[in-house]
Order: sequence, then structure tokens, then C-alpha cells
Amino acid sequence: MIEEPKTTRYQIVSSMTVDELLSEGYANYDDFYEPWEEEWKIELSELERIVRENPIPDDECIPF
Repeated sequence: MIEEPKTTRYQIVSSMTVDELLSEGYANYDDFYEPWEEEWKIELSELERIVRENPIPDDECIPF
């Protein structure tokens, strides 16, 4: 008798995409929310605003 390999639930879930996990009910949106990502987006937009408002003159730039 040949033993068939058994696929565990973990193996199935770990191979699913985020959309599949959400649609199948294995996860909800809160499982993928990271507060630090929101904070980083706010900080990044603030840095971009500062750079736009205060451009560095070409003579102060160092080419690399």
C-alpha cells in the first residue's frame, strides 16, 4: 500500500495570496495592517514636501 503525502492546512494557507486568504476567510484586513507603515508614509510625505520647498543648489550637490 502506497502512502499518499498529506497536505496540511498550514501548507495550503502559506501558499495563498493575500486576496485568497481574505476571500476564503483565513485572514482579515487587520492581520495585514502595520501602524508603522502609516507613520512612515506620513514622515516620507513630510520629507518630500521639505525637499520640494527647499531645493539644494547645484553647486552644493556631490555627484556619485
